[in-house]
Amino acid sequence: MSHHHPTVIIGAGLGGLALALGLARAGREVHVYEQARELGEVGAGISLSPNAVKALRYLGLGDAIRAQADEPPIQITRHFETGEVLVLIDRKHTEEKLGAPYLQMHRADLHQLLTDAYLELKPEGITLAAELTNITEEDDTYHLDFSNGDQCSTDLLIGADGLKSTVRRMVFTEDDAEFTGYVAWRGLIPTADVAELDLQAGSSVFISPGRICVRYPVRQGAIQNVVAFSKADDWAAEGWSQTGKLSTLQTLFSDFHPEVNTVLGAFKGTDIHKWGLFARQPLQQWIKTNAAVLGDAAHPMLPWFGQGAATALEDAIIMSRCLIEFEDTQAALEHYQDGRLERVTKVHLESHRGGDTLMGQDPYALAKNPLRTEDTLGLTMYDPATVAL
Repeated sequence: MSHHHPTVIIGAGLGGLALALGLARAGREVHVYEQARELGEVGAGISLSPNAVKALRYLGLGDAIRAQADEPPIQITRHFETGEVLVLIDRKHTEEKLGAPYLQMHRADLHQLLTDAYLELKPEGITLAAELTNITEEDDTYHLDFSNGDQCSTDLLIGADGLKSTVRRMVFTEDDAEFTGYVAWRGLIPTADVAELDLQAGSSVFISPGRICVRYPVRQGAIQNVVAFSKADDWAAEGWSQTGKLSTLQTLFSDFHPEVNTVLGAFKGTDIHKWGLFARQPLQQWIKTNAAVLGDAAHPMLPWFGQGAATALEDAIIMSRCLIEFEDTQAALEHYQDGRLERVTKVHLESHRGGDTLMGQDPYALAKNPLRTEDTLGLTMYDPATVAL
């Protein structure tokens, strides 16, 4: 099918920008609409497992990512109280074994690299402050209305608009999210503020029944990304932009190892980002006539496997390759869905039960039982740039 209108991507997050960049690099006409008034990402760290790094290499960002990211030599899981090592994952030979390194970086830095690379090719390729408000379909063409008064038409609509996707709701299905019983806190602290700890390189996870605290360095070790999880009876709102009292977090983890208490004590102010973890069932249909969804719009992930961003990047690369290789749009979308649905549904379901695996048992049981991680399940071997379409 020939394209009379640019491909329209709703959402300028990691997945949407990766798709836009992939298509722009191939000379395709594409435009991104984003509801936020300015581009940016949350102040948080992000883990890039080898499958995610392979996706970014496809986009020509391999060297830039490697230059900015931290490469953890080890990942350690410890007993919450004693600090005893329960699980140690050696990451020093990850690239040799899996074809790409395991990296960690500031999420905003990754978002900026994608933004800059795309805008270099399409300087006017993103419209901000454009919340999608209405979609009508006529003769396989989608007519879109936005909150800023813009209107456009497209014969290929892509929803990359995240957990609360408007494209998913208007074109596919309106589904309800269910609170999982877990809440999370996150924040960043300068490593210099906890210099007395002499923190080792790599990730450190302290676990207890019902609670976890994770720490790892970003920006070449200058900043520590900290995320804590606990169980909760209820939670009202979905989203990353809420806050909780720092004192509540510090009290909740006061019986943890002194390293954790020192790290949590380094946060400034009285509030900290806090959000409830909500789950949705994965969509069974990601495509319709001339429309598709990717990333959290198709398969919102819980964070236990660290594969939310990775699978969104995979989606973007596979969709880019399909749209480039197959002239017929619908055939390209069908190949995209066929290539992604089984894999991502598996990751989605594994991620869903990961919290109970980590926090639903005595910590020593984690050391004794076989590990179920993205590595042991073979997920990180995947290469979206070379897998058969």
